[in-house]
Amino acid sequence: MSRNFRYVVFSALCIAVALSARAAIDEADIVGIWLFDEIDGDMTPDSSGNGNDAIVNKAELVDGKVGKGFEILAANAASVFAPMPKHDTVTIAMWAQYYTLASNNIGLAHVLAGEFENADVNSKTIGIWVENTGNLWGRVIPAGAANVNFPKNTHLDANTWYHIAMVVDADAGKATQYVDGKEAGQVDYPGALNPYDHISIGRQGTESWDGVIDEVIILSAALTPDELKSLMNGISEGLSVEAKGKLAVSWGRLKQAQ
Repeated sequence: MSRNFRYVVFSALCIAVALSARAAIDEADIVGIWLFDEIDGDMTPDSSGNGNDAIVNKAELVDGKVGKGFEILAANAASVFAPMPKHDTVTIAMWAQYYTLASNNIGLAHVLAGEFENADVNSKTIGIWVENTGNLWGRVIPAGAANVNFPKNTHLDANTWYHIAMVVDADAGKATQYVDGKEAGQVDYPGALNPYDHISIGRQGTESWDGVIDEVIILSAALTPDELKSLMNGISEGLSVEAKGKLAVSWGRLKQAQ
């Protein structure tokens, strides 16, 4: 092997390690991780260890993007309710595919305050959904300000997996939607959100998703595109070494307890 070739290989490895380090997600920023691999009664665990276990409402286990996932059907008004502590900077990310556009706006996420069964679409603080054109859409409602709607820039096909994320960044004054790690729309955001205390996953008001959702993660930080892409091979791949270990331990204990 020539000296020049060894140098090129060494340089490439250094770059790869540096990029990997930059993409590692800090465990302190994790609000909750729901792998959607298990249903125990009417609950599914928060695998982050933060105790934000979620209520499963009529969702069923099916094959997902990574292991199992939750089939959430509009005909059943299915959804998953998880506690979500209030932060003004937040990232919500998940894998999702839809079967049909069963209503005007099939809902991926509805962040709000109050009762878990609250179906008032006007209570939304953060929303992610797909309208009946197949276009991804969303909204944030800043404190003391009008609704801020995302542009409908990205079409999602049926029966196709997409990694969908929203990053609400108080410091940058921006909120951004991503599909497969690429920007799908951005809006200005004044830096403070209306109060909220939970998230309805797979529902928006009375309109449920109609398909499968998998590997949901919420963080109190604004992830970069590289960090979002690191989640696409599985949530544990995007975490720091320490957080990966804690996720494995948390999930292992859950398995042993069953």
